[in-house]
Amino acid sequence: MSGRPGDAAALVAVVGGDGAGKSTLTGLLHRRLTAAGTPARRVDRWDVLAETDYPSAACLRPDERQARSCAARMSTGPRLLFLLWASALALTDRAGGMPGEVVLLDGYWMKHAAAEIAYGADPAWVEAVAAGLPAADLVVHLRVEPELAWARKDGRPLPFECGMDLTCSRSSFLAHQGALLAVLDRWADRHGWLVLDATAPTPVLADQVIAALADRRATMEA
Repeated sequence: MSGRPGDAAALVAVVGGDGAGKSTLTGLLHRRLTAAGTPARRVDRWDVLAETDYPSAACLRPDERQARSCAARMSTGPRLLFLLWASALALTDRAGGMPGEVVLLDGYWMKHAAAEIAYGADPAWVEAVAAGLPAADLVVHLRVEPELAWARKDGRPLPFECGMDLTCSRSSFLAHQGALLAVLDRWADRHGWLVLDATAPTPVLADQVIAALADRRATMEA
């Protein structure tokens, strides 16, 4: 897939397991970049349900909760294709964009793809399907250990965070998050992602991402 939100846009994907702090970090990055005069916007796959910018997703509105619930009940394979479709649509079908814009991808496809592998999907098939999406210029792996993620969830995770265990037990959460983390770690090592410790203060993490983005953009423009 060749579509990107503007030729000069830099795509920054912040990925990690449940409870890593992806939304918190992308929110702070958006505020920091905007305050510094850098055009920036956040993109999440579920934007396609809430915004009028995506008329082709109107069939799914207006109930985001129901859409998420339906996705959770899908089997491995169809669920991944649905989530990757939403990721691609949210990224490429929205009009607008500004020169030099930074597009912050909250999660992008990586976490869901890793989860499907944890459920038993063929890794080669998952990676081949995901390869059709626009490549991120910078991937930040916000790494969180399952025990810490459990504590951040305050003992109230959702079934999809526990490998679809409806009891949402601690053991199922730790097992699923551990399997997901192993996949993300493998990809981070293979593709040279920026790995950050999720226990660090969010402002420190934002500083590290902005510095890495500056280095990456300088390389792209050289």
